[in-house]
Amino acid sequence: MGRYGERMKFLPSLLAAVTLSLLTLSPLSGGQAVNFGGLNVTPRGPQNLNIETGVTELPQGGTATDSKGGLKLVAGSMTLNPGKTLTAQNAVLTTKQGGTLRAAQVIYDLKSSTVTATGNVTYNDARFKNLSAPRVILNVGSAFVTALGGVKADGPALSGAALVFDLNTMQAVLTGPYTAKQGTLNASADAAGRLLLVFGGNQVVRSSTSPDAATLGRFTPYLR
Repeated sequence: MGRYGERMKFLPSLLAAVTLSLLTLSPLSGGQAVNFGGLNVTPRGPQNLNIETGVTELPQGGTATDSKGGLKLVAGSMTLNPGKTLTAQNAVLTTKQGGTLRAAQVIYDLKSSTVTATGNVTYNDARFKNLSAPRVILNVGSAFVTALGGVKADGPALSGAALVFDLNTMQAVLTGPYTAKQGTLNASADAAGRLLLVFGGNQVVRSSTSPDAATLGRFTPYLR
């Protein structure tokens, strides 16, 4: 065949490789809203689509809204993995109940319908002021929120191993070892302790250091 023939034979595969390389990161116009697994995503800047993996990167971030779950996420950068996850950095998430969650990283698992926040996580709403924990998980379908790994809050003043609360009711369960103080509330317990908090507005109006089994049963699955 000779050297010329070998070069001609190699040329199509070389062109294909170059073309694939150029398409791997294909920029799409910024500001163009896209539907992503039930989320409506509006990028702040360019969208870089990886043709090989289907992953889209939004290096300048944007806004993602979940109308069904009532969530809005604004982030400094995002990565969209089709049918699997939305990962966001420097994120602020708001709920339809008025809660605001801030974190260095947020992962929205589309299959399990959960949002996991890590890194300098803080949460505020009508009940809790400056609630913080290493990891916070929001179960979008049930509207239960779990703070894990050691939780603290300024209002009510509390600390504990974990805290679970229901966005649709005014109840929360704090697990031991814990301390909790607000008004007449002054409770503490060891690792086996469970404290039920019932809110009225931004105040704890009732508490129990021995919640009944039925009440605990609603919260226990979110502590696993």
